[in-house]
Amino acid sequence: MSKIDINDILQSKTWDLISKTYGDTPVLEMNLRQLEQVCRSYGFTKFLTESKGQAKLAKTEKKLGILTVGVALAPYTLGNFKVDLCSSATISCKQSCVVYEGGNPAYIPNKQKAMVNRKGMLVDDPALFLAVYLRYIMLKSDYCIRKGVALSNRFNIASDIIYENVLCNMGNFTTSFSNLVSHYCIKTSMPFDDDDTLVRVIPYDYTKHYDRMSEMAYHKVYSVTDHDVSKAETALGNGLSLAVVFDTPRGKPLPTEYKVGKYTLPVYDGDEHDYLPAHGREPHVVGLRFKHKAKHKKDKRVAVVAKHILSGFVKMSTVDKTVGV
Repeated sequence: MSKIDINDILQSKTWDLISKTYGDTPVLEMNLRQLEQVCRSYGFTKFLTESKGQAKLAKTEKKLGILTVGVALAPYTLGNFKVDLCSSATISCKQSCVVYEGGNPAYIPNKQKAMVNRKGMLVDDPALFLAVYLRYIMLKSDYCIRKGVALSNRFNIASDIIYENVLCNMGNFTTSFSNLVSHYCIKTSMPFDDDDTLVRVIPYDYTKHYDRMSEMAYHKVYSVTDHDVSKAETALGNGLSLAVVFDTPRGKPLPTEYKVGKYTLPVYDGDEHDYLPAHGREPHVVGLRFKHKAKHKKDKRVAVVAKHILSGFVKMSTVDKTVGV
């Protein structure tokens, strides 16, 4: 079965969001109840994933006071679709997608069904999906401003869509979908602690598309999942930092540095929270500990890690805490 890259679909035209309706109602004027009715028509109830439903996002809210939302879609071609939402994913990426297969086993079937059905909305009617997404962000931004809370957005919780290349018509102007969402996040930016400095809160993503460019209003980190140094160096040259999975056990410290090509980069603990822009714009590594799927028993976990080390998806920690590709 031939696959279709979702990015080819989304970049094929300019999407008219300002005029998009569902029934007779403009989507960008809907209230929460009306938006939920649209979602229910596609077989799910919640469009956005929030802190209450995702452990890493919850850590961001607890540690940094930033409410983070995102959309969890069934990754790559899962869900009986030939549309690929992760066109640059490696085999190891697909085998280790803990967002789709991880979590409490009792809730996995319903979670996966919702992810598949959200993907169904995107594939069936991209303009509707984008308009619903934006309207939820608009309403969430208004809520955060009223509550004095900063809002961020992780576009791709389990997918890898290039939202900065998705153009949208907003009536009197055309811009990227990522710029629209960034606008509503930045509106909620608040001074931190007792400092009067205004910290811009922006959207962010992990990505396997190494040729994406750094942007001031959309922070992206390239995920290193193989032994290809040239891709990591290209990403660094484009202003992106790196995300690297280590074999470091839970509760143990990560390496302090990571070497890739000509670069020696500091490593920040990406398991402490999910807000990638907090680590700054200078080149660095977001270190992550390998997460096992719930179905993996203890006697199988060593073999699983060893396999992923061979593929390059997982990097070995060393005694001196300096590692590289």
